[in-house]
Amino acid sequence: MKKIRNLVLPLAALAIVPMPALARETPPAAAPAKPFALPPLTELTLPNGMKVTMAQHGNVPKVTILATVRTGNIDDGQNVWLADLTGTLMQKGAGGRDANQLAEAAAGMGGNLSLTTGPDSTSAMIDVLSDSAPAAIGLVADVLQRPDFPASELEKVKADLGRTLTVAKSTPGSIASEAFAAALYPNHPYGRTFPTAQQLSGYTLDQVKAFHKANFGATRTHLYVVGRFDPATVRAAVEKAFQSWMPGAPPTQVAAPPAPPAKVVLIDRPGAPQSTVWIGKRVDQQGYDVDFRAASTLLGGYFSSRITRNIREDKGYTYSPGAALMQRVQGTSWVEDADITAESTGPAISEIYKEIRVMQDTLPTDAEVQGIRNYMNGTFVLGLSSRDGLAMRLSTLDVLGLGADYLDGFVGRTNALTASDFQTAAKRELPVDGLSVVVVGPMQSVRPQLEKVAQIAPELPKK
Repeated sequence: MKKIRNLVLPLAALAIVPMPALARETPPAAAPAKPFALPPLTELTLPNGMKVTMAQHGNVPKVTILATVRTGNIDDGQNVWLADLTGTLMQKGAGGRDANQLAEAAAGMGGNLSLTTGPDSTSAMIDVLSDSAPAAIGLVADVLQRPDFPASELEKVKADLGRTLTVAKSTPGSIASEAFAAALYPNHPYGRTFPTAQQLSGYTLDQVKAFHKANFGATRTHLYVVGRFDPATVRAAVEKAFQSWMPGAPPTQVAAPPAPPAKVVLIDRPGAPQSTVWIGKRVDQQGYDVDFRAASTLLGGYFSSRITRNIREDKGYTYSPGAALMQRVQGTSWVEDADITAESTGPAISEIYKEIRVMQDTLPTDAEVQGIRNYMNGTFVLGLSSRDGLAMRLSTLDVLGLGADYLDGFVGRTNALTASDFQTAAKRELPVDGLSVVVVGPMQSVRPQLEKVAQIAPELPKK
């Protein structure tokens, strides 16, 4: 056998070998985004009013089952987090199985059952092997329809939520988000972020059971089945598991009050090395329109956004600023948030206002417009490539009342964006005199800086 030698060369030998210079080339332009088409959807409504959407998606023999119920913190009223307490207890036992048995049943199907509570909806989701789809549907049905609400778990769950509450109330980001929500949605469930510790500890099992009885039912529920499965078998399983569920009441409609005037909220954290800043406002109910989504993305919604380049890359005021649209049934809001070094709080806020004005006064470049088109379409298609991604997107759009048709037209609407669309959307939704500002930080050093920010100085609360 021939012996192979010198597979490893000494570094000195490598150093004397002349290497050709590597030419720096401009990367090729991105190809135009292809039109997106949803997989065919099979939709039906059970006699009790529950909606079902099924879609064959992907090649892996797995299936995602997502049940979304139109109830959440919108139904809390003054009992903040009662929906969260109910949702957590629902996972502690259902259909005669305790929490461990529920987890073992899900694991035996190759999945994990989770239940999440949000402002407008509560969702139970599991991703399992295709052969286990009927059993998984039955498991989800047990959790939603037949929770045991074991009394032995109530105090444990309240204690866990109490620890979560304590941490949140000591975290500047959570403190800012609470103040921001209260400023935008006064006297509305969207504006009530946290309960008091006394309120949380005082909730009873009877309150939990009453919340479930009043708000969980077939009429409010939409089931999504996405993946590879036998349609006839799945449909039979859905009908067996859910057809006897009582319809219940329709979704609660708690209209948000008119948008209040802009305000500035200052929350002192003596000695803190940085300030947490939230700047934003309520925006048009159709905030899912691509023109303002595109403007928000260019302004602050991705890593190469203008605000990020300005206050992070150029000036070093902050590490991770970002803009976001928060979509809810009764209102949409826009926010730019950042954790800023204390000594740079005022200058950073001034720069954020400056970037908003620049977008309103000048057109973005062709390169910026195309870059945002590519980014939005890329993240859109990527988000729909998985079973759970498609199921969750369908659910979100149905809750918001937009429907699946929104997805089919997204790429086309994004490709049609022009530079003037960015400018028009920024002018329409972000008048600089209409932005509320929350600052959580060391006010002894920060307030004098804010008094020099022309846009907010007149609105500063009195000392």
